[in-house]
Amino acid sequence: MKFTLFILLVAATSLAIWLLVHYGRMTVVSHARLLFKTWSVWLASIGSMLSAWVQSFPDSALNAWGVLPEDIKSCLPHNFLAFIGAFMVAMAVIAQFIRQKNLCNQKIAADGGKV
Repeated sequence: MKFTLFILLVAATSLAIWLLVHYGRMTVVSHARLLFKTWSVWLASIGSMLSAWVQSFPDSALNAWGVLPEDIKSCLPHNFLAFIGAFMVAMAVIAQFIRQKNLCNQKIAADGGKV
């Protein structure tokens, strides 16, 4: 139920943004298509998905913890799975400060040579 609610909220927000862009109330940056290739978008997406999965299906998260070998479980804190999503979102913020040269060149080309 929680995961379905998460998916519905993401879909509703995406639809609202699309409608605002479509009817001219909001504009999208010229390099929006390139954003799907950035590390920060991927890390934040995976982190939010993992967080929603762990909260929605705690029994599956416990099963995933249970299948880990004992030597790995001894090195990790017991609530490790709960922090994976938050860690990935935090890494997404840090990844925004790292220049991806290929994407930077594509962004400059999309902006018409302006930096």
